[in-house]
Amino acid sequence: MERRLLPAVVLVLTVYLAVCLPTFAVAYTPPLGYSGKPIKYGGWLVGQVLMEISHIVQKISWAKITVTTADGTFTKTATTNGYGYYRVYLPPGEYKVTVSYARYSQTYDVTIRVDQEYRFLNVYLERPDMPEFQDRLAHK
Repeated sequence: MERRLLPAVVLVLTVYLAVCLPTFAVAYTPPLGYSGKPIKYGGWLVGQVLMEISHIVQKISWAKITVTTADGTFTKTATTNGYGYYRVYLPPGEYKVTVSYARYSQTYDVTIRVDQEYRFLNVYLERPDMPEFQDRLAHK
């Protein structure tokens, strides 16, 4: 009886796997926001905004990110999430990125290339009212 049972179990298991595995492959859905196609033109400007508050470096949520082309014809805005991260999709070109929070702001020059998928720009907002930045104010 045992000699007949083993081939029957192997046959049932083989048929089950042959029928169910293609079903699992078809039922897979990619994550939200993924198109499956590589980005050909431009890329994402991503990063995090940090600031020292009460001698502790903290992630800044709701900081405003303004991206403007060098000639000023195109502008995009974004805000950071609760963890201080932001993400903006940009076509290739030269940009001025302004990060502002409360009364503090900083500007950066950024280039997005045609074949660039990501461009990282992490920002540490400098507070001119902090003692460690006083020497920069004296030289300006």
